[in-house]
Amino acid sequence: MIERQTTKALLAESLKELSKTKAVDKITIRELTKNCGLTPPTFYNHFHDKYELMAWIYNQKVEASLKNFGGTDSIEDVICRWLEIILEDKAFYVNLLKNSVGQNSFRYATNDHAINLLADWIKARHGLEELPPTIFFCVKFFMRAVSELVNDWALGKWECPPRDMAKFFVEAMPQPLKPLLLQI
Repeated sequence: MIERQTTKALLAESLKELSKTKAVDKITIRELTKNCGLTPPTFYNHFHDKYELMAWIYNQKVEASLKNFGGTDSIEDVICRWLEIILEDKAFYVNLLKNSVGQNSFRYATNDHAINLLADWIKARHGLEELPPTIFFCVKFFMRAVSELVNDWALGKWECPPRDMAKFFVEAMPQPLKPLLLQI
C-alpha cells in the first residue's frame, strides 16, 4: 500500500534530495518547495526556516529512539542509535554540519532538543516537577559535550564505532546523572 506523506515529510525529502548536489546553506525555500510541488507559504505554515526543517528531520528520529529507554534500552543503546541515525544518511548530515552555522544551526537546534528531551525524560521517570539546577547543568554540560564530539566524529575527525563511542559517553557522564540514567 502506498503511504501518503505529510507536508513536513515531503519538505524533508525535498531538502534531502537537493542536498545531494548542493550545500544546504545555498538551498532556497523557493527551490525546496518547487522541488516537491509546494509553495513557499506552505513551507512557512510548517517551519520558521530551513534550519528548523533540518533539525526536525533528525529530531523526529531521536524522539523515536527514546521510546524504549528505561525499558529494554539503556542510555548507551539510545546514544548508539543517535550515532547510527547519522551513519544511515552520513552525506546528508555532514552537509548539515558543515553548511549550517550560528545560533539557528542544525547542531544547536538538535542539541537543544536533545537537552530538553533528556531533561523531560528524567523529570517524568523520577516524578520531578523541575530538575534541580545542578542536574539541569549536568544534562546541558553532558549533551553539549556529546554534540561536539559527535560533530567531530561525523566530520571524520575521530574514527570510532557507534557502540564504542556510546560506551565512552556513558563512562564520561557527570556523576550526578548516573543514578538518574544508568540505574533504571
